[in-house]
Amino acid sequence: MNFKDCLSKGLIRKDESASERVKKSLKIAERFISSAKKNIKIEELEMSEIASYNSIFHSARSLLFNKGYTERSHICVILALKEFYKNNHELIDLINTFDKIRISRHNIQYGGLLIDIEEAEFVSNFAKQFLDKTKKIINKKE
Repeated sequence: MNFKDCLSKGLIRKDESASERVKKSLKIAERFISSAKKNIKIEELEMSEIASYNSIFHSARSLLFNKGYTERSHICVILALKEFYKNNHELIDLINTFDKIRISRHNIQYGGLLIDIEEAEFVSNFAKQFLDKTKKIINKKE
Protein backbone atom coordinates (compact mmCIF):
# COMPACT_ATOMS: atom_id res chain seq x y z
CA MET A 1 0.00 0.00 0.00
CA ASN A 2 1.12 3.56 -0.64
CA PHE A 3 -0.20 7.06 0.01
CA LYS A 4 -2.21 7.16 -3.24
CA ASP A 5 -3.87 3.86 -2.29
CA CYS A 6 -4.83 5.36 1.07
CA LEU A 7 -6.45 8.30 -0.69
CA SER A 8 -8.27 6.22 -3.30
CA LYS A 9 -9.62 3.81 -0.65
CA GLY A 10 -10.79 6.70 1.55
CA LEU A 11 -8.41 5.73 4.36
CA ILE A 12 -6.98 9.26 4.24
CA ARG A 13 -9.41 12.04 3.37
CA LYS A 14 -9.30 15.79 3.01
CA ASP A 15 -11.45 17.35 5.76
CA GLU A 16 -11.89 21.10 6.10
CA SER A 17 -12.64 20.77 9.83
CA ALA A 18 -9.63 18.55 10.60
CA SER A 19 -7.51 21.43 11.91
CA GLU A 20 -10.04 21.95 14.71
CA ARG A 21 -8.96 18.58 16.16
CA VAL A 22 -5.24 19.33 16.48
CA LYS A 23 -5.22 20.60 20.07
CA LYS A 24 -7.51 17.86 21.36
CA SER A 25 -5.34 15.17 19.81
CA LEU A 26 -2.23 16.70 21.42
CA LYS A 27 -3.93 16.65 24.82
CA ILE A 28 -4.86 13.00 24.34
CA ALA A 29 -1.22 12.25 23.43
CA GLU A 30 -0.08 13.90 26.68
CA ARG A 31 -2.55 11.85 28.74
CA PHE A 32 -1.35 8.60 27.18
CA ILE A 33 2.29 9.46 28.02
CA SER A 34 1.26 9.95 31.63
CA SER A 35 -0.55 6.62 31.60
CA ALA A 36 2.46 4.88 30.06
CA LYS A 37 4.77 6.15 32.80
CA LYS A 38 2.34 5.05 35.52
CA ASN A 39 2.13 1.60 33.99
CA ILE A 40 5.93 1.26 33.98
CA LYS A 41 5.96 2.04 37.71
CA ILE A 42 3.57 -0.83 38.42
CA GLU A 43 5.40 -3.12 35.96
CA GLU A 44 2.53 -3.33 33.49
CA LEU A 45 5.02 -3.11 30.65
CA GLU A 46 2.81 -4.23 27.79
CA MET A 47 0.09 -1.79 28.85
CA SER A 48 2.75 0.91 29.02
CA GLU A 49 3.81 0.23 25.45
CA ILE A 50 0.21 0.28 24.25
CA ALA A 51 -0.34 3.63 26.00
CA SER A 52 2.91 4.99 24.56
CA TYR A 53 1.89 3.87 21.09
CA ASN A 54 -1.47 5.57 21.52
CA SER A 55 0.34 8.76 22.45
CA ILE A 56 2.52 8.56 19.34
CA PHE A 57 -0.53 7.82 17.20
CA HIS A 58 -2.40 10.86 18.54
CA SER A 59 0.65 13.07 17.98
CA ALA A 60 0.80 11.77 14.42
CA ARG A 61 -2.92 12.37 13.96
CA SER A 62 -2.45 15.97 15.07
CA LEU A 63 0.16 16.43 12.32
CA LEU A 64 -2.29 14.93 9.84
CA PHE A 65 -5.14 17.13 11.11
CA ASN A 66 -2.83 20.13 10.83
CA LYS A 67 -2.50 19.37 7.10
CA GLY A 68 -6.30 19.20 6.75
CA TYR A 69 -6.71 15.42 6.57
CA THR A 70 -8.34 12.68 8.63
CA GLU A 71 -7.57 8.96 8.71
CA ARG A 72 -9.13 5.53 8.91
CA SER A 73 -5.93 3.47 9.05
CA HIS A 74 -2.85 3.46 11.24
CA ILE A 75 -0.51 2.57 8.37
CA CYS A 76 -2.06 5.27 6.21
CA VAL A 77 -1.26 7.89 8.87
CA ILE A 78 2.37 6.87 8.55
CA LEU A 79 2.29 6.87 4.74
CA ALA A 80 0.57 10.26 4.64
CA LEU A 81 3.04 11.83 7.06
CA LYS A 82 5.96 10.47 5.04
CA GLU A 83 4.45 12.15 1.98
CA PHE A 84 3.57 15.47 3.65
CA TYR A 85 6.86 15.83 5.53
CA LYS A 86 9.26 14.13 3.10
CA ASN A 87 11.70 17.05 3.34
CA ASN A 88 11.83 16.99 7.16
CA HIS A 89 14.48 14.28 7.62
CA GLU A 90 14.40 14.40 11.41
CA LEU A 91 10.65 13.80 11.42
CA ILE A 92 10.96 11.04 8.80
CA ASP A 93 13.42 9.22 11.10
CA LEU A 94 10.90 9.52 13.94
CA ILE A 95 8.08 8.28 11.69
CA ASN A 96 10.17 5.24 10.75
CA THR A 97 10.60 4.43 14.44
CA PHE A 98 6.87 5.01 14.96
CA ASP A 99 6.19 2.39 12.28
CA LYS A 100 8.40 -0.17 14.08
CA ILE A 101 6.58 0.57 17.33
CA ARG A 102 3.26 0.14 15.46
CA ILE A 103 4.27 -3.42 14.58
CA SER A 104 5.46 -4.13 18.14
CA ARG A 105 2.20 -2.79 19.60
CA HIS A 106 0.25 -4.98 17.18
CA ASN A 107 2.24 -8.05 18.31
CA ILE A 108 1.62 -7.20 21.97
CA GLN A 109 -2.07 -6.52 21.56
CA TYR A 110 -2.95 -9.33 19.15
CA GLY A 111 -0.11 -11.83 19.52
CA GLY A 112 0.56 -11.82 23.24
CA LEU A 113 4.16 -10.59 22.88
CA LEU A 114 5.82 -9.72 26.18
CA ILE A 115 8.41 -6.94 26.49
CA ASP A 116 11.08 -5.92 28.98
CA ILE A 117 11.52 -2.74 30.99
CA GLU A 118 14.10 -1.33 28.55
CA GLU A 119 11.67 -1.48 25.63
CA ALA A 120 8.81 -0.02 27.67
CA GLU A 121 11.00 2.88 28.80
CA PHE A 122 12.36 3.43 25.29
CA VAL A 123 8.88 3.62 23.78
CA SER A 124 7.63 5.88 26.58
CA ASN A 125 10.58 8.26 26.09
CA PHE A 126 10.12 8.11 22.33
CA ALA A 127 6.44 9.07 22.72
CA LYS A 128 7.53 12.21 24.58
CA GLN A 129 10.17 12.99 21.94
CA PHE A 130 7.61 12.53 19.15
CA LEU A 131 5.10 14.76 20.95
CA ASP A 132 7.71 17.49 21.46
CA LYS A 133 8.69 17.39 17.77
CA THR A 134 5.02 17.46 16.78
CA LYS A 135 4.37 20.54 18.91
CA LYS A 136 7.35 22.35 17.35
CA ILE A 137 6.06 21.62 13.86
CA ILE A 138 2.52 22.65 14.66
CA ASN A 139 3.67 25.81 16.39
CA LYS A 140 6.03 26.45 13.46
CA LYS A 141 9.03 26.89 15.71
CA GLU A 142 11.33 25.10 13.29
